[in-house]
Amino acid sequence: MNRKAQLITKILCWTISALLLTACVTTTESKRFGDNADADKALQQYTELGLRYIQQGKTVEARRPLKRALEIDDKSPDVHHALAILFQNEQESALADQHFLKALQYGPDRTSFRNNYAAFLFGQKRYAEACHQFEAAGEDTLYDNRSAVYENLGVCYLELGRKDEALTSFERAISINDAQPRALLEAALIYFEQGNIATSTKYHRQHQQLVRFRFTPNSPRNLALGVKLARLNNDKNEEASYLLMLKNMFPNSDEYRRIQK
Repeated sequence: MNRKAQLITKILCWTISALLLTACVTTTESKRFGDNADADKALQQYTELGLRYIQQGKTVEARRPLKRALEIDDKSPDVHHALAILFQNEQESALADQHFLKALQYGPDRTSFRNNYAAFLFGQKRYAEACHQFEAAGEDTLYDNRSAVYENLGVCYLELGRKDEALTSFERAISINDAQPRALLEAALIYFEQGNIATSTKYHRQHQQLVRFRFTPNSPRNLALGVKLARLNNDKNEEASYLLMLKNMFPNSDEYRRIQK
């Protein structure tokens, strides 16, 4: 799985998990809610059931409860968001886009939906639009996943070749949460390119702390950067350590081939 796909999958999985509440819902499609069931409760339960099916990869089964939810309230942002995820999983991009937009039309303050829409746009290589949505999501100062929004925004800016803005976004992500691995690594790489070895070393070491505690895996990029920084910092032991890991873990990588030249 490439880096773009990892970003999209990470956001999508987080969003689905966050939306699924603990309400008990029957999985027997033939059993309907009673005539006296509260409409709001039925709407929530049908939507949650659809999301559970999507999470299990059962997109066909997800259709019926989501259709029922839409019949109850065709302006529910939660239902349209669930349908967007459904169609995104089925690679029905036009339909997914349509329902993401409806979810935001009826729920403009749903930052998690906006973040997920941005990830969808990123996956479609609609980078300018994705950056715009990430920017809007970042304006929600109380959003509990705001550091990840800025990390994603930085990655989005990189795709547009806007490195200065990318670095600013990575710095904002780190200032909110200094355990954002992608932001730390990308910032370290940009600072290295700029010749700011001290700051690059600082962020790279923070990134490696997350690797040591298994919060994020090693990659050819972070190991190659470790070799380069160790050489510039005249640390022979660290250079040898990173080079050995790069050789053992990623012997066929472009980074390993280049680092030996």
